[in-house]
Amino acid sequence: MKRICVVTTCRADYGYLCFIMKDIDASLNLQLQIIAPYNHHNRSEIWTEFIQNGEACGECTNEINSIDDFGTFYTECLQSMRTLQPDTVLCLGDRWEMLAAATAALLLNITIAHLHGGEATTGSFDNEVRNSITQMATYHFAATKPYAKNIYKLTGSPHTYNVGSPGLDWLTRSKLLSKDELQQRISITLNQPFIIACLHPVTKELERTEQYAKNWIEALYQTHEPVIFIQPNIDPENDIIRKVIKESFYSYDPDITNNWCVFDNLDHLTYLSLLQYAELMVGNSSSGIIESPSFGIPSISVGNRQDGRIKGYNTFTCPCETEAILDAIDRAREWNGLIGKCDNPYGSGNSSKKIVEILEDVL
Repeated sequence: MKRICVVTTCRADYGYLCFIMKDIDASLNLQLQIIAPYNHHNRSEIWTEFIQNGEACGECTNEINSIDDFGTFYTECLQSMRTLQPDTVLCLGDRWEMLAAATAALLLNITIAHLHGGEATTGSFDNEVRNSITQMATYHFAATKPYAKNIYKLTGSPHTYNVGSPGLDWLTRSKLLSKDELQQRISITLNQPFIIACLHPVTKELERTEQYAKNWIEALYQTHEPVIFIQPNIDPENDIIRKVIKESFYSYDPDITNNWCVFDNLDHLTYLSLLQYAELMVGNSSSGIIESPSFGIPSISVGNRQDGRIKGYNTFTCPCETEAILDAIDRAREWNGLIGKCDNPYGSGNSSKKIVEILEDVL
């Protein structure tokens, strides 16, 4: 059996990797291994689902909280991979934590399989991180055909496959939560239009982080609608966005902010379940690009962070300025009323099985 070591660092990437891990675990030809930091949001779930069933785990003893932890995570990945001795390390996307893991695998001469390569996010250093991992990898699983072409242009690798995004597999392989089930987890009432909002730092424009956050919050406030905030990731200056969100609850009219709530993280199932009932998404998260078309929910992509990514017809881009965001919201509402659902360029929810079947074949 070939040993596949999946690196997962947080709830966000685990949502994309979960069904791949399940399918590797069920394979007769592959053996699942896992590397995860100590403070992984799904630590107990991973332990119950996989580790107690006998899978090997290179769990790190330290937490990942900021870019200062890059070196520590790299060192612990080195130690774990030396112990686990995987045949292939599976990495997702464009996070700097994944770069640490991929570098460890490269220097140990372990082949790398990379998911979601070939994409472009010109407003953040994710672009350089993603392309670096792509250059290190042997096997490439792209989310769209144009991205697969980009990978081939960059690497010339014959092991480049267009499989769609595994994050959409939840739509075909799980049952989304009902509104009543969601209401037990959400403090604001869901029987009214509400907005899901998430803003990450624009890592090539960090000096503007505070102003961008204030402009974004002001636009959301002016909608006078309930908002479910999801806190930013651990990129540099994320603490500034968190601070602006926290202060807004005290500086704005409580008649409006009483209909706001904040989550540090939402599990993938809860998050996707909310999308089926939300009126809008507003922010710069990749989920506003990848998952939102499957629900026909209008998505406002603010600022430059996601510039370059393929977008569905439901996505409206605008500068991270209050009036521009409000104008984009008006355009999105008009589109939603006229057209509704649209095709998702990132697939239909059957990526994980494709990926595992290819791994079984090429390994």
